[in-house]
Amino acid sequence: MIVMPSNSSGWFWHSLARETGRLGHLFSPGGQRGPWPWFPYALDNGAFAAWEQKTNTINEATLAATRAEWQRLVMWSQSCGTRPLWAIVPDVPGDAARTFADWERYAADLTRCPRALAVQDGMTPASVRALAIQPDVIAVGGSTEWKWATVAEWAREFPRVHLLRCNVPSKLYELEEMGVESCDGTGWARGNRRQTAGLEGWARSRAKPVDHPLWPHTCRANRTPNQEAFA
Repeated sequence: MIVMPSNSSGWFWHSLARETGRLGHLFSPGGQRGPWPWFPYALDNGAFAAWEQKTNTINEATLAATRAEWQRLVMWSQSCGTRPLWAIVPDVPGDAARTFADWERYAADLTRCPRALAVQDGMTPASVRALAIQPDVIAVGGSTEWKWATVAEWAREFPRVHLLRCNVPSKLYELEEMGVESCDGTGWARGNRRQTAGLEGWARSRAKPVDHPLWPHTCRANRTPNQEAFA
């Protein structure tokens, strides 16, 4: 399993990634960087920013804006030498019906990398298997309670599963035992030393060092995401 500490690409994270082979990146639209061969990466769609989880409501304007940004993120990945592990097709957090509708709208056009479906409260393996286009990866999202209650079932039913929003070090061992392929979280680098130390301890306890030269990847010029997208 790999952990994707969102928006973390300082030297500590590069070193830990190279020394353990247990880290990656989940890039949201506009947050892409690199990529680097010791950081396998996947693509988020930015929809989470439009969701108010406590009230299960969506900011429709924010959600609409993420669609165009996601398209640019996909274009950026196609211009890179390293392809993404997968990309999450646009979804509507907290709304299973609209997420299925978005899957039907967008999934067919995403052909150059594996497609991930962000499953929501109320979805089941059977309802996912009824889709005309099958996802390559299940990204377990939805409410916090539902996500943790169902992740083991998704891992049993599908060969590739990613857990969204995980920042608890002890959960990493449980997820790996379940067969979960990866997880992400924004909390690993927010200043809580116990979280960061817990992630480092997990990564080093099961290290698979990456044998890849630093040059020329550390010598890239700084470019904005838009410049990279159309380079």
